[in-house]
Amino acid sequence: MPVSGKKPGAGEILSAIGLWVLGFLLTAGIMHTAIRDPLHLHADVRSEKLVMLKEWQGKVFSAAFGSSHVHNGFDPRVFDRTLSGTPLATRSVNLAIEGGSQSEQRVMAIQFLNHLKSPRQAGAPSQPCLVLLELEAGANFTVPHLVHPRAINIYDWPTARLVTHFVTPGMSASQRYGRIGYALAAMALHYTNIGMLSNLIFTPPLSQEILTGQTQEDRRGELEEPSDAAGMLRISHEIAAHPKQTELRAGVLTPGHLELIDELAAASAVPGATFVYFVMPKISDIGVASDYPDHLVAAGRQVPILNLARPDRFPQLYNAALWHDEAHLTAHGAEVATALLAQELGRWYAAHGDPPPCGG
Repeated sequence: MPVSGKKPGAGEILSAIGLWVLGFLLTAGIMHTAIRDPLHLHADVRSEKLVMLKEWQGKVFSAAFGSSHVHNGFDPRVFDRTLSGTPLATRSVNLAIEGGSQSEQRVMAIQFLNHLKSPRQAGAPSQPCLVLLELEAGANFTVPHLVHPRAINIYDWPTARLVTHFVTPGMSASQRYGRIGYALAAMALHYTNIGMLSNLIFTPPLSQEILTGQTQEDRRGELEEPSDAAGMLRISHEIAAHPKQTELRAGVLTPGHLELIDELAAASAVPGATFVYFVMPKISDIGVASDYPDHLVAAGRQVPILNLARPDRFPQLYNAALWHDEAHLTAHGAEVATALLAQELGRWYAAHGDPPPCGG
């Protein structure tokens, strides 16, 4: 016989849903306490970079951070060689990650600085500790990464809060709210442990291909991209199609750019870390390029802004033979760009006074 009884009312349904949500949040909170270091949960590409960083601790004292533009475009060997014999001479690594963002740049730079040893501690010559940050990295990952461990594992409250400060009143409402909404959604996934516990229990293996490719020949984290004839021809046509006169527009600086420096300065395990913002070139700069001031002031110090995305100043970079695609340099392109970056850094400090030695 069918069981008779009245249907649950709306209040009972809402109460049941509320209890389920409360139970879920409590369970997620308890599970979250088991995740001691979410940054070191497996995330493709970043996990390999963290292994490299651990190996380099005490052997390197400067690092470049950012997205694929830096991952492909910064050659530590060229950087060190160009600065050799100058007050900025150092040993550097490339800790940028393809597909990266300001949120990921933040956690990677904190990791580097938390474990930084002064050259004196490591028995190395006195030198600056340079932290090179990509100014124009996107605030968040791309939308497909929202449910990827790359985002979920790092979007704690401090990360999400910083991302919300990478907005300005001049941005469109959709851009502002989209940027903030992404950060809040990623933070919600972070604290509700979506995928994190299984990641901890069933850790995927590291990619030996990535590790080998970015460490052989002393690359120290650089991802080398090849050129190809078809791509070079396409880019040559794009360069030819752009107007000869580049339009300059004021580059956007946000409160987040200043706050990131403040946070990193406080995170450093040794005093005297030196912070630098830089802008990587793209083929589209030939049409419209961003113009930035010489520096910004953060954490009580002048932070240089080195802008390579200026065809009027660095026309040698806008040569199709140097490009893998419209936004990423080849290995040879990285050599040219990195040498220019190091030279610009040397000129800036020659005009403003040398940075302090790392560790005092």
